[in-house]
This record gives sequence, C-alpha cells and structure tokens, in this order.
Amino acid sequence: MSRQQHSEQTRNRIIDEAARLIVTYGYDGIAMREIAEAAGLSKAGLYHHFRDKEDLLVAVLNNWANEMAELVQSAERQPDTRSQLTALIRGLFTQAPAQRALLRLSNHDLPRLSTAARASIEHCYAKGLIAPISAIIRAGIERGELRPVDPHTATWLLLGMLYPFFHTEQAKSEMHGDVIADLIITTFFDGLAQR
Repeated sequence: MSRQQHSEQTRNRIIDEAARLIVTYGYDGIAMREIAEAAGLSKAGLYHHFRDKEDLLVAVLNNWANEMAELVQSAERQPDTRSQLTALIRGLFTQAPAQRALLRLSNHDLPRLSTAARASIEHCYAKGLIAPISAIIRAGIERGELRPVDPHTATWLLLGMLYPFFHTEQAKSEMHGDVIADLIITTFFDGLAQR
C-alpha cells in the first residue's frame, strides 16, 4: 500500500469514527482526543489530517454529501418524478439511522460554529439534498408531471416530512423504512384524503 493510500485510509477511518461519535454524543459531547483514540491514533496523528473539530465535522458532512450524490444518481435513472423521489427517499431509509441523524445534528450545532464552517456545512446540505430534490421537482414540472409550483418550496415541504426521521430515536420505530418512505411519497403526491 502506498503512503498516499494509507493516508487516505486513515483519513476515512477518522471520518467514520467521528461520525459515529458525533451521532452518539453530539458535537459538543466529544473531544478530539476521544476521536483520535477511537480511530487508533495519537492526537498529533489526528491533527495531521484535520486542523480542528470544525474541520473534521465539515469532512464528515462532505462525506455524507458524496454518499447522497450516489443515491441521487441512482434515483435519477428512474423514469418519472414520483419514481425518482421514491427511489431517493427509500435510499435515505436504507442508510443507518445514525447516518441520517448526522444531518439533524449538524443543523443543531450550526450556531456554535465559525462562519466558514457554517457556510461549508450549509453547502453540503444544499449539494447533498436540497439542490438534487429541487432539480427532480423542477424537471417534473417541466415534463408536465407536476403542477407549476415553486420547486424550492416543494423541496422544503418534502424535507419537512423527512426531517423527523433524521433523528436517532426513529431507529427504534417498528415501521420498516420502505413503509415510511411510501407513506411520505403518497402524502406528498396525493395527500391523505379518501378518494
């Protein structure tokens, strides 16, 4: 294994451990020393890869945004808007609850972070979820599958239905992720009124 591959592998291990610890204890509930120990590194070894905890949080969320990009690419292969959003939301529910919870926790911690870190995290959220969903909805409107509404507002409505499921407590839910995803999609597209 080359030195660069080893460094990248170590960086990924740090990101995975940091994500797990942030979800378990919260951003303020963990120290860099604990992340270093969980990753099997010295504190100096951790600081070789990340300058501080904010930098690490941004890396964790960039990693999440990249994973979301893969889900979006898979969803976009579906033939229509409803199928695309169904695939995307079902994909979200195949993620571990802790992975979904990262998003909720990062939003909770935003006010305590530096302006630069806040901007980076907001970019991750926009790139990972808001922009792709808005693009799917916009394309659906252009194809005549959806009535003409503001795609950004429709995106926030859909995210509002999803947001409670970005909580680790939802891991205890008896409902299967596909059932929740289908109910969200049905509610978003058809409402709950009897036909």
